[in-house]
Amino acid sequence: MRLKNKLILSYIVLITLPLTILGFGYYYASKEIMLKLARDNVSEIVLKNNQIINERLKIIQDDSLSLMVECQLYQIFDGRGPAGGQQLLATNKKVTEILGRYFSPSADLYSAELVTRAFVYGNKNKNTYPPDHFYSSELYRAAAEGKGRIAWVPTYDYTRMHALPELAGSNIEYRYMFSAVRQINPSCVRNDSIVRASPGSEKPVLVMNFKDDVYANIFRDSIPIQGSVFLVASENGTMIAHQDKMRIGTVEPAAWLKELRSKGSGTAYVTAGGKRMIACFALSPVTNWLSVVLIPPGALTHDIADTILFFIVALGAPLLALSLLFAYLISARISSPVSKLLLAIKRVGGGDFNAQIKVEGRDELGHVLMKFNSMNEQVRELINENYVVKLRERETEILALNIQLNPHFLYNTLNIINWMAVYGEKEQVSNMLISLSRMLHYTTDNRRDLMLLREDIAWLQDYIVIMANRFEHRFRVDFDIQPELLEVSVPKLFLQPLVENAIIHGFRNMESGGLITIYGQRQGDDIRFCVEDNGSGIEPERLEQLLKAESPNIGLKNVDKRIKLLYGGKHGIEIESVPEFGTRVKLVIPYPGSE
Repeated sequence: MRLKNKLILSYIVLITLPLTILGFGYYYASKEIMLKLARDNVSEIVLKNNQIINERLKIIQDDSLSLMVECQLYQIFDGRGPAGGQQLLATNKKVTEILGRYFSPSADLYSAELVTRAFVYGNKNKNTYPPDHFYSSELYRAAAEGKGRIAWVPTYDYTRMHALPELAGSNIEYRYMFSAVRQINPSCVRNDSIVRASPGSEKPVLVMNFKDDVYANIFRDSIPIQGSVFLVASENGTMIAHQDKMRIGTVEPAAWLKELRSKGSGTAYVTAGGKRMIACFALSPVTNWLSVVLIPPGALTHDIADTILFFIVALGAPLLALSLLFAYLISARISSPVSKLLLAIKRVGGGDFNAQIKVEGRDELGHVLMKFNSMNEQVRELINENYVVKLRERETEILALNIQLNPHFLYNTLNIINWMAVYGEKEQVSNMLISLSRMLHYTTDNRRDLMLLREDIAWLQDYIVIMANRFEHRFRVDFDIQPELLEVSVPKLFLQPLVENAIIHGFRNMESGGLITIYGQRQGDDIRFCVEDNGSGIEPERLEQLLKAESPNIGLKNVDKRIKLLYGGKHGIEIESVPEFGTRVKLVIPYPGSE
């Protein structure tokens, strides 16, 4: 072989071998990295979607619990209940108004009704069925087994559940539904005590119906991956929601569903329908239903794989033709962008989705870099749309929850004013009405979340006046706040839940002598507030649970979350308590201008 040919062959081998090794190594490394990133991002979206639905269903669940102490329902169903005819129709109107007051704000809830053996109370424009068959249905069985606790019934055919064959062939909008049921034992809070219905009174069943698209509306457009399938399954494999509407309500006792349920949430490879799929899943703590998104692995890496293969083939041919003269330049032109791309991929793998690569050429490699930048920007926008936006919605919900005036507080206050008026205490009635008026004016101004401390303290003093009259002056409240702090902006009504906890829980066993002291001091770059009482204190076991997710103390949790959302994780609430001696709640926010 001539030397020229040997050199040409050597150059071909010298260029082809490294290029081939580099190309395949880069292809598989990038494919695995992008697969992991996409899988983790989809899993995060599934978790956030599940969290959004859980928050909505939890609100409805809490509203149904509040309905159990609705005094109007207690008056209606205490004893034998309403008779037939006009009285039954009038009662239905009252019950429908009560249900509307509790549940109409929810866009997810299709209908709510109270079922007794004589009548189904609720809005007849939504759906209706005879009450006699209800008590032999799965809905009643679930409610009876719950014994006052809420029970979630997976998606079912409405016409079959309620034995309505005449509707089986019609196109009704509520064909497939899932429901939450709870057996109601009517009761009422009077004079700080619960009055329950007399023995023998019928316990109506609250039925809250949801259309099958509650889940579908959130999942259908949130996973923009071709070939992906979402589904929501109950404990026994019943399909609550599915990409294929024909499978809604069917039972699929697949082994991989049980395996995913045992893990709770995350990602895993499963074989579904004879195909190997990536499953991103999350288990709902509210309904105990499993939300799953199934994705073909090839769909996550299809675009990047085609781009990399195009790069290997298209760039390899010119390198073989240019020979050794251009080998160094071409090698440098390849290695430098590839190094930047790998570095950017590692940054993305560490969670930095702001990584961008400067594109200096318009060749195939430049096209790859532009695709990477475009893909990374789309991933960042996807996270912002499905995480940051939902976080802001949650912040708005917390704010709305904290600035609304509790209706039970309003009812109790009006009741106290009424008795004062009956006993002729005109001056006290006037003071109470003035305090209540100022409170209502303050709380209905939702335009700002931050208010001056002196305005918030003035509202708190009006609140204390009302609570002191309600609890017959069993306590007093002292303020020790540095004067310069009164002109500082603070979160609206941030001290009220702390004072309310001290009054309701701290002084529950005290007839007199209760003392609450509210301190406010600047310490360095922080403002430290403290609400201290000499009440009954908190047991250590309960103290550990107060600010956790499962704690029933919504007021303290909301204040703590609200402070952290506004000022960051290092701020919030700390609680110290000694049983029988009292409780001290500390709240820290930054001083304006210190951050």
